[in-house]
Amino acid sequence: MLSFPRSTEKLYYSDTFLYQTDSLVSKVGNNYVELAATVAYPEGGGQEADMGTLTLSDGRAIRFIHARKMYGQRANIAGFPDIQTGGVVEHVIHPDDVQHLASLRTGDAVQIGIDRIRRAQLSLSHTASHLLYLGVGQIRSDALAWTLGCHIRPDGARFDFGVSRRFTSEEVQAIEQIANDFVTRGSTVLTYAHPDHIDARYWACEGNVIPCGGTHIGDTAPIGRIAVRRKSMGTGKERLSCQFDEARFNVASFHAGSCGIASGGEPS
Repeated sequence: MLSFPRSTEKLYYSDTFLYQTDSLVSKVGNNYVELAATVAYPEGGGQEADMGTLTLSDGRAIRFIHARKMYGQRANIAGFPDIQTGGVVEHVIHPDDVQHLASLRTGDAVQIGIDRIRRAQLSLSHTASHLLYLGVGQIRSDALAWTLGCHIRPDGARFDFGVSRRFTSEEVQAIEQIANDFVTRGSTVLTYAHPDHIDARYWACEGNVIPCGGTHIGDTAPIGRIAVRRKSMGTGKERLSCQFDEARFNVASFHAGSCGIASGGEPS
């Protein structure tokens, strides 16, 4: 298989606390900009993409409202059936700012910065979603094999399961309790890369390891109380969602690491 001739350096993996960086334009599309390196996490694994700005050398700021990973290659890594490595990240420009792309050229220097509050919220939400998932694994392990998808947004998360037997109210309460027990313990969270592929990553907490390339906070305490809700999506399809209205963090401590994005080497 031929590899794509370009790739974007994904700085959100090599430095998880980095929220802005200088970069170079690799390509200008009709409504997007591709960069040589980026701090913007693209939509993937159910997590919504980062948003932010590209600041040009003349001081103009171009807003991007989405980031998407394109032209990756299937890696065929055990435990990562859908993972694609390499590829480029395209930053989709706000419709009102597309006009500025006419003056942008390949090789131009730009500074990219992301919305730090949005990243912090998404990272907290993604960590909370894994606690929900661990609860499902303990109470309804049959559902895990039939996970249809998930959606990680700044203010909540949800999983859809293709199961014939509905979640009972008692099961939902038990799943919620398990998730909140992790929060109460303030458990440490680590993320780390597969030894052979930086794009294939793991999330680990209290000995539980889940393949996941999303962004996360460094411990479970800031999530606050998790509320789990069930919704029937029709015959054979159940949705469990979680919200965390008592979440507590601030951007300064988030990037200082006290409740920041998880990072670190592989657990021993």
